[in-house]
Amino acid sequence: MTPRNSADHDFWWSGDATERFWIELLKTDEYGDRLFAPDNSKYRPMHGVEVGDVVFHWFSERHPHAGPKKGGIYAVSRVTGPLQRADRLWEEQTSIEIPLSRRSNLNRPILLEDLKQREHELRENKDSLTSHVQGKPLYSPWQFPKTGLKPMTRYLTKLTAADLEVIAADHPHVVAVLART
Repeated sequence: MTPRNSADHDFWWSGDATERFWIELLKTDEYGDRLFAPDNSKYRPMHGVEVGDVVFHWFSERHPHAGPKKGGIYAVSRVTGPLQRADRLWEEQTSIEIPLSRRSNLNRPILLEDLKQREHELRENKDSLTSHVQGKPLYSPWQFPKTGLKPMTRYLTKLTAADLEVIAADHPHVVAVLART
Protein backbone atom coordinates (compact mmCIF):
# COMPACT_ATOMS: atom_id res chain seq x y z
CA MET A 1 0.00 0.00 0.00
CA THR A 2 1.13 3.48 -0.81
CA PRO A 3 0.17 6.62 1.08
CA ARG A 4 -2.57 8.41 -0.82
CA ASN A 5 -3.46 11.56 1.10
CA SER A 6 -1.92 14.22 3.27
CA ALA A 7 -2.49 14.02 7.03
CA ASP A 8 -5.01 16.87 7.01
CA HIS A 9 -7.33 14.83 4.76
CA ASP A 10 -7.64 11.40 6.31
CA PHE A 11 -10.28 9.37 4.48
CA TRP A 12 -11.31 5.75 4.94
CA TRP A 13 -9.44 4.86 1.71
CA SER A 14 -6.25 6.71 2.71
CA GLY A 15 -3.31 4.34 2.28
CA ASP A 16 -5.26 1.81 0.18
CA ALA A 17 -4.04 1.96 -3.42
CA THR A 18 -6.83 -0.42 -4.56
CA GLU A 19 -9.49 2.20 -3.83
CA ARG A 20 -9.01 4.34 -6.93
CA PHE A 21 -12.56 4.87 -8.23
CA TRP A 22 -14.94 7.83 -8.27
CA ILE A 23 -18.29 8.87 -9.68
CA GLU A 24 -18.76 12.41 -10.95
CA LEU A 25 -22.40 13.47 -11.29
CA LEU A 26 -22.88 15.57 -14.42
CA LYS A 27 -25.88 17.61 -15.48
CA THR A 28 -23.96 19.27 -18.34
CA ASP A 29 -20.64 18.78 -20.13
CA GLU A 30 -19.26 22.15 -19.02
CA TYR A 31 -16.23 20.72 -17.16
CA GLY A 32 -15.54 17.53 -19.09
CA ASP A 33 -11.74 17.79 -18.94
CA ARG A 34 -11.44 18.24 -15.17
CA LEU A 35 -13.13 17.91 -11.82
CA PHE A 36 -14.02 21.41 -10.67
CA ALA A 37 -15.57 22.57 -7.39
CA PRO A 38 -15.42 25.22 -4.68
CA ASP A 39 -12.84 24.53 -2.00
CA ASN A 40 -15.16 23.93 0.93
CA SER A 41 -16.24 21.06 3.18
CA LYS A 42 -19.09 20.00 0.86
CA TYR A 43 -16.49 19.07 -1.76
CA ARG A 44 -13.95 17.59 0.68
CA PRO A 45 -13.64 14.30 -1.30
CA MET A 46 -11.79 16.26 -4.01
CA HIS A 47 -8.82 16.20 -1.62
CA GLY A 48 -8.86 12.39 -1.68
CA VAL A 49 -8.44 12.06 -5.46
CA GLU A 50 -5.00 10.97 -6.67
CA VAL A 51 -3.20 10.93 -10.03
CA GLY A 52 -4.11 7.71 -11.84
CA ASP A 53 -7.53 7.34 -10.19
CA VAL A 54 -10.49 6.46 -12.41
CA VAL A 55 -13.54 8.72 -12.69
CA PHE A 56 -16.84 7.29 -13.90
CA HIS A 57 -19.11 9.99 -15.30
CA TRP A 58 -22.73 9.62 -14.21
CA PHE A 59 -25.04 11.57 -16.50
CA SER A 60 -28.06 12.67 -14.50
CA GLU A 61 -31.50 12.63 -16.02
CA ARG A 62 -31.00 16.36 -16.65
CA HIS A 63 -27.91 15.74 -18.81
CA PRO A 64 -28.65 16.29 -22.52
CA HIS A 65 -27.19 12.89 -23.50
CA ALA A 66 -29.19 10.93 -20.92
CA GLY A 67 -32.72 12.18 -20.32
CA PRO A 68 -35.64 10.92 -18.23
CA LYS A 69 -35.15 7.41 -16.82
CA LYS A 70 -31.75 7.19 -18.51
CA GLY A 71 -29.44 8.35 -15.72
CA GLY A 72 -26.31 6.26 -15.36
CA ILE A 73 -22.61 5.84 -16.07
CA TYR A 74 -21.85 6.88 -19.64
CA ALA A 75 -18.10 7.50 -19.70
CA VAL A 76 -14.79 6.97 -17.92
CA SER A 77 -11.62 9.05 -17.60
CA ARG A 78 -8.44 8.99 -15.56
CA VAL A 79 -6.94 11.63 -13.28
CA THR A 80 -3.86 13.06 -15.02
CA GLY A 81 -2.62 15.58 -12.47
CA PRO A 82 -2.87 16.60 -8.83
CA LEU A 83 -5.50 18.81 -7.23
CA GLN A 84 -4.68 22.46 -7.74
CA ARG A 85 -6.18 25.87 -7.15
CA ALA A 86 -8.31 26.90 -10.12
CA ASP A 87 -7.79 30.19 -11.89
CA ARG A 88 -11.43 31.11 -11.65
CA LEU A 89 -13.82 31.46 -8.76
CA TRP A 90 -16.95 29.42 -8.10
CA GLU A 91 -19.68 31.84 -7.09
CA GLU A 92 -17.07 34.13 -5.54
CA GLN A 93 -15.37 31.25 -3.68
CA THR A 94 -11.87 29.91 -4.18
CA SER A 95 -12.14 26.82 -6.34
CA ILE A 96 -10.06 23.73 -6.99
CA GLU A 97 -9.67 21.50 -10.00
CA ILE A 98 -8.20 18.17 -10.97
CA PRO A 99 -7.21 17.50 -14.61
CA LEU A 100 -8.66 14.44 -16.34
CA SER A 101 -7.88 12.52 -19.49
CA ARG A 102 -10.30 12.68 -22.35
CA ARG A 103 -13.47 10.74 -21.60
CA SER A 104 -13.91 7.27 -23.03
CA ASN A 105 -17.57 6.69 -23.73
CA LEU A 106 -18.94 3.28 -22.82
CA ASN A 107 -20.34 1.25 -25.72
CA ARG A 108 -23.39 0.74 -23.56
CA PRO A 109 -24.14 3.00 -20.57
CA ILE A 110 -24.68 1.42 -17.17
CA LEU A 111 -28.11 2.74 -16.28
CA LEU A 112 -29.65 3.06 -12.85
CA GLU A 113 -32.18 0.38 -13.83
CA ASP A 114 -29.24 -2.00 -14.45
CA LEU A 115 -27.75 -1.26 -11.04
CA LYS A 116 -31.07 -1.84 -9.31
CA GLN A 117 -30.73 -5.50 -10.29
CA ARG A 118 -27.70 -5.63 -7.96
CA GLU A 119 -29.11 -3.41 -5.21
CA HIS A 120 -28.83 -6.12 -2.56
CA GLU A 121 -25.08 -6.56 -3.19
CA LEU A 122 -24.43 -2.81 -3.31
CA ARG A 123 -26.31 -2.39 -0.03
CA GLU A 124 -24.31 -5.22 1.58
CA ASN A 125 -21.06 -3.58 0.43
CA LYS A 126 -22.10 -0.26 1.94
CA ASP A 127 -23.20 -1.87 5.23
CA SER A 128 -19.94 -3.81 5.47
CA LEU A 129 -17.88 -0.69 4.80
CA THR A 130 -19.89 1.32 7.34
CA SER A 131 -19.03 -1.13 10.10
CA HIS A 132 -15.39 -1.32 8.98
CA VAL A 133 -14.52 2.41 8.77
CA GLN A 134 -15.62 3.32 12.29
CA GLY A 135 -17.56 6.51 11.76
CA LYS A 136 -15.62 8.08 8.89
CA PRO A 137 -17.81 9.48 6.09
CA LEU A 138 -18.27 7.01 3.22
CA TYR A 139 -19.00 9.52 0.44
CA SER A 140 -20.97 6.68 -1.16
CA PRO A 141 -22.60 7.13 -4.57
CA TRP A 142 -25.67 5.17 -3.40
CA GLN A 143 -28.67 5.79 -1.24
CA PHE A 144 -31.26 3.17 -0.40
CA PRO A 145 -34.70 4.67 0.25
CA LYS A 146 -37.77 2.41 0.45
CA THR A 147 -38.39 3.05 -3.25
CA GLY A 148 -35.09 1.39 -4.17
CA LEU A 149 -31.53 2.28 -5.11
CA LYS A 150 -30.85 5.87 -6.17
CA PRO A 151 -27.66 7.78 -6.89
CA MET A 152 -26.54 10.36 -4.35
CA THR A 153 -26.91 13.90 -5.57
CA ARG A 154 -23.37 14.92 -4.58
CA TYR A 155 -21.01 16.07 -7.31
CA LEU A 156 -18.21 13.63 -6.46
CA THR A 157 -18.61 10.33 -4.63
CA LYS A 158 -16.33 7.39 -3.82
CA LEU A 159 -17.00 4.21 -5.76
CA THR A 160 -15.55 1.27 -3.86
CA ALA A 161 -13.51 -1.47 -5.51
CA ALA A 162 -16.12 -3.94 -4.20
CA ASP A 163 -18.93 -2.01 -5.91
CA LEU A 164 -16.94 -1.89 -9.14
CA GLU A 165 -16.66 -5.70 -9.02
CA VAL A 166 -20.45 -5.94 -8.69
CA ILE A 167 -20.95 -3.57 -11.63
CA ALA A 168 -18.34 -5.29 -13.82
CA ALA A 169 -20.00 -8.69 -13.26
CA ASP A 170 -22.94 -7.51 -15.41
CA HIS A 171 -20.96 -5.05 -17.54
CA PRO A 172 -17.63 -6.63 -18.53
CA HIS A 173 -17.14 -3.91 -21.16
CA VAL A 174 -16.17 -1.61 -18.27
CA VAL A 175 -12.99 -3.63 -17.71
CA ALA A 176 -11.98 -3.17 -21.35
CA VAL A 177 -12.55 0.60 -21.13
CA LEU A 178 -10.46 0.79 -17.94
CA ALA A 179 -7.60 -1.00 -19.68
CA ARG A 180 -7.44 1.62 -22.45
CA THR A 181 -8.22 4.71 -20.36
